[in-house]
Amino acid sequence: MMKIPFNRPVPVGNEEKYLIESLNSQKWSGRGPKTIQLEKLFKEKTHSKHAFFVTSCSSALELSCLLSGIGPGDEVILPSFGFVSAANAVILRRAKPVFADIDLNTWNLSAATVEPLIGSKTKDILTVHYGGSTAGVDDLRKICESRKIFFIEDAAQSLGASRGKLPVGPTPWTSCFSLHDTKNISSGEGGIIATDSAELASRIEIMIEKGTNRQKFFRGEVDKYTWVDVGSSYVASDLLAAVGLAQLEKLEIITQRRMAIYQQVREALGDFGGRISWQQFPKEIIPNGHVLAFRVDTERRDQILSDLKSHGISATFHYVPLHEAPFAKAIGVDQSSLQNTFKVSYGLVRLPIFYDMTDKECAYLIEKTRSVLESRLS
Repeated sequence: MMKIPFNRPVPVGNEEKYLIESLNSQKWSGRGPKTIQLEKLFKEKTHSKHAFFVTSCSSALELSCLLSGIGPGDEVILPSFGFVSAANAVILRRAKPVFADIDLNTWNLSAATVEPLIGSKTKDILTVHYGGSTAGVDDLRKICESRKIFFIEDAAQSLGASRGKLPVGPTPWTSCFSLHDTKNISSGEGGIIATDSAELASRIEIMIEKGTNRQKFFRGEVDKYTWVDVGSSYVASDLLAAVGLAQLEKLEIITQRRMAIYQQVREALGDFGGRISWQQFPKEIIPNGHVLAFRVDTERRDQILSDLKSHGISATFHYVPLHEAPFAKAIGVDQSSLQNTFKVSYGLVRLPIFYDMTDKECAYLIEKTRSVLESRLS
């Protein structure tokens, strides 16, 4: 029996070379030469005007909430179908998360799911690019522009994806990317916060340096640095940046391979006569092959996952709805039913996908998944 892990991070180029250079540079802390190179390349790849390498996407989301200025009494609309970091970023500012449903086809927030929840206390809208998809983003941006609402894009899964002719990245507010071990481009741990706003970028530079103007001091713009704003220790090590830089240099190659695997599996499985549903991407959106998942009836999902694991395939579920979580109940978050979130969360089957998946592994994945589906969905 072949065993296929859910994820398998591998070096793709200059990781060892850059890491040794960083080790020998005597600059192991943050904001070193590899960090500067990583940020420069990220801006080139995504067309973003400003980008900062931070400790995680969670840090980027927390920074975004700091930038928006939310606090007690404010509300932030976000999907219940998402990772807990987004909700935590809101809770840490003592604002209230208002969980919205998702579109059943795109698995993202949409204007239709968000607009009924907007009120006088709404200060931010936070959307998640599930599977690298920016579905719904354009309409949500229009809402935020017209109502003066801060818009945060949780783009943890989106590096290498594109919308129209532009890569995911540019925004007048903030986009938050992950370079975690499980992502297409990885530094092990790490994240990037991007913005096209010079004003926001100036504050981010201070906030990631514990609220000090330390970088201005290093550039010779002030004769000493001091505490000038709220902040924390969000700067990531230059050693991590070295690994991330090597990975980012291969962004196109990694994306191409992952998309080839994604398309091969999706086409081979089909929709089983309408018994499985795939995430739908509007025609202008090109995903990056980060997530390989389909949806089945909720009562059959766990059986399918169990069967796949019996064949050595490390398939899994994804997000458990945040509004149903114990902590959400403890703080009194509205427990109203979000039907689409329920159907996607409890019906999702997420298959393994990684850059160096071999053709043999891919064929085995297709064969066994088809066999399981034929057995469980007949």
